[in-house]
Amino acid sequence: MTMEFPLTGLNEINSSRAASGQSGSLYVRRPAIATAYVGVLGLAAFVGTFGNLVVITTVIIKHLRSRRHRTETTGNNAGRAFIANLALSDIIVTAVINPLAVTGPSF
Repeated sequence: MTMEFPLTGLNEINSSRAASGQSGSLYVRRPAIATAYVGVLGLAAFVGTFGNLVVITTVIIKHLRSRRHRTETTGNNAGRAFIANLALSDIIVTAVINPLAVTGPSF
């Protein structure tokens, strides 16, 4: 008994879903849901990546301005680095991990 993972064509041996007759990709079984799913994930990846690039750009510009005007050092470099790291990790999630979820299995 094999089961095909949705949207990938990969098979899993000895699956209970294959025994119940639910094999086949999500796009074959429900094309409207699969199209909506890919569309929503694509939009989320675009908006999330764009927003986080804006945050990183803002942190870099703020850092460069504070270096130019040394009189107003706030000592908040650790906070800026934390925000930039958080935005970078969120870019990895929105641009890489979420789109890969389309190819993975749905449980």
